[in-house]
Amino acid sequence: MKQLHYVIQTLLHSKGSNLLKVVSLGLGLTMSILLFARVAFEQSYDTCFPDTDRLYQVWSQFTVKGEKLDWQQQNCGPVAGGILESFPEQVESATCTSRWMASSPLYYGNTRFNETKIAADSLFFRTMGIEVLSGNPVKDLQQPNIVYLSETLAEKMFGGENPIGKVVSYNHERDLTVRGTYADLPDNTTVKADAVISLPPSWAAEVANYSWRGGDSYLQYIRLKPGVDAETLNSRLGAMVDKYRPEEDKKFGYTAKIAPLRDTYRGYDSVSRSKVILLVMGFSILFIAALNYALISISSLSRRAKAVGVQKCNGASSAGIFGMFLAETTLIIGLSLVVMVFLLFAFQDFVEDTAATRLANLFTGNRLWVPVGTVVLLFLIGGVLPGQLFARIPVTQVFRRYTEGKKGWKRPLLFVQFAGVAFICGVMWMVAAQYSYVMNKDMGFSPARVAVTSWIGINKEVGDQVKAQFLNMPYVEAMTYSGTSTPVDGYSGTMVNNEAGQPLFSSRYDAWPEDYANVMGMTLLEGRMPRTGGEVLVNETLAKMMHWGDKVVGRQLNDGSNNTVVGLLKDFQIGGFYLEPMPFIAYYMYYPYGIFAFKLKEPFGDNLLKLQQALADAFPGRTVDVYSLEAKVADLYNPVRVLRNAMMVAALVMFLVMLMGLLGYTADEVQRRSKEIAIRKVNGAEATGILELLGRDILWVAVPAVVVGVCASAYVNGLWMDIFSARVSTGWAVYVLVAIVNLLVILGCVLWRTWHIANENPVLSLKSE
Repeated sequence: MKQLHYVIQTLLHSKGSNLLKVVSLGLGLTMSILLFARVAFEQSYDTCFPDTDRLYQVWSQFTVKGEKLDWQQQNCGPVAGGILESFPEQVESATCTSRWMASSPLYYGNTRFNETKIAADSLFFRTMGIEVLSGNPVKDLQQPNIVYLSETLAEKMFGGENPIGKVVSYNHERDLTVRGTYADLPDNTTVKADAVISLPPSWAAEVANYSWRGGDSYLQYIRLKPGVDAETLNSRLGAMVDKYRPEEDKKFGYTAKIAPLRDTYRGYDSVSRSKVILLVMGFSILFIAALNYALISISSLSRRAKAVGVQKCNGASSAGIFGMFLAETTLIIGLSLVVMVFLLFAFQDFVEDTAATRLANLFTGNRLWVPVGTVVLLFLIGGVLPGQLFARIPVTQVFRRYTEGKKGWKRPLLFVQFAGVAFICGVMWMVAAQYSYVMNKDMGFSPARVAVTSWIGINKEVGDQVKAQFLNMPYVEAMTYSGTSTPVDGYSGTMVNNEAGQPLFSSRYDAWPEDYANVMGMTLLEGRMPRTGGEVLVNETLAKMMHWGDKVVGRQLNDGSNNTVVGLLKDFQIGGFYLEPMPFIAYYMYYPYGIFAFKLKEPFGDNLLKLQQALADAFPGRTVDVYSLEAKVADLYNPVRVLRNAMMVAALVMFLVMLMGLLGYTADEVQRRSKEIAIRKVNGAEATGILELLGRDILWVAVPAVVVGVCASAYVNGLWMDIFSARVSTGWAVYVLVAIVNLLVILGCVLWRTWHIANENPVLSLKSE
């Protein structure tokens, strides 16, 4: 108790210094734990299923002209079933699912439910290992128009009523009967679904392409039996696929493989690259916060040495002094955790946006090791290192002044802090610049003031009614439509063949009316838009891949039938600047249906709401969702925006932590050298000379540290930028500017803190001599 009393008195005696410690550690802990928790959350994707090591996802790969395309998650419908049928000794269960066949909302009465859904066959629950609370899905999901609800969605829809037998509507198009419920799935799974709609293979074959002949849009999973080697099974899948494929389709290659489901999400290029950046950023903040604490503590040695000597005179051992310092560190970290909890809840919306998930998901029971491990690491770095220095102070310090600068400890700690801040600032600049670049770069079309709504599946009568009724609305500047999608969402593909009918490559495609390119702000380089069947429009990339040279219009394009090229379109970006420009074909569109695009007048937001309401009033039996195409573009780069925000906050936190440490170091350094400075002034030194002396002392550490940090940021930036097809131009001039700004801030902080002592009357420092 006596030692605890001494610790508390020591903390109260140095309130200003300890406040710096608490705030800097609180900021550092908040940001580092948040970043580590986000990485842990993302790396735990798809580990919620039982026996996850036996759960695999099916992947497909096409080969065209001997060139193997990238592996893709979308498969032909029968692949998973074929694997189960062909390898019953190795495969326990297999399932086929579809997202696009369950993409519309559910209705119970007039209440709409936008929860995530999936269409799946009868073995879905058995394959995934999801707990079924009621019903017999193996039997029920063999029938069409059956739905299973998650426990939470069933409660939300029906309250305390029994959901079994209830009828809900899918997009006001067909009724679904609830036959069962299942346990909720967590957010960190790629198979997230609050409702599972039946997908019997026979029914799927009637309403979609569920065959070995294309239609590769199904996500499929298999569960292996215990002890089965996945690579051995993979070596046999090529022969299995060939057994089922029609001979006429073997002009291009197609094979399949299985890979662990738990590796799917964390294997995405953007996720793996962001993980590296977030971990480096998290450890940088943690180490800087810990070293900053150690720096402030070590800088106070000259003031606290005599007190330690007195305690040793009263019988305190080195181990006792060490334990007292660790107790002091524990109390300060405890107060810092209080600051962290306050910040997390006070800025919860921002925290959840930065973490890309709910706060509760980050700190569940199986991820509590993240904050605990972070605190332990902080304790070891920030507590043990300076604690040993304090414990080594000899008892003789009671009888003499303690004047040793301890720069052997201080300067390396400052070096790490300066380098870390320069690194984060360099990465922050690149992320912010790239986000601004992709958001403002010309995409080859104009999403500004374009409102889009999906009406796929309507007949000509309804399509003509929409066009006639809304084209002349006072807030509609222009209107057009496309068959299946928009440039932002991406398109399906079709094979382009040579004259002999042999496949050359896969091209994206859609159907457009004659005014589509004009309304969407696209550039027609040559020719005209298609006006009838058999005519097509192609883009520059397709023309280059066909080696057509300068003469494009009038060429024949074989996609299984012969088409005449009537126009050449300037390349436009499909799916954002994550991908290189892709070949594209536009066919003639016979009547209005599919995706309607409205070019609205200003004010766009108000007119968007008017359009939404007018469509809903005109077609009360339909689900009408109108969204801004510009907002969809922003959604494409939302991960970049989130990373940018995280980097900006991290840079701010590191700057604050570094400045707090620098202020504490400078204050103690000025106090330690106050008599030296006074003697210099007595001997004629000017204030500017004193400031130059102290500033030069810091710059010897800051300059090489900032250079190292900026160079490290340039390397990491290069790794991250590889995920983009369009990159902001960079040069060393920007990094030099980042380095100069960092050095100016550091130097300004030192000069501001030492201005008073440089201009102080030297008598005040020497009067005790």
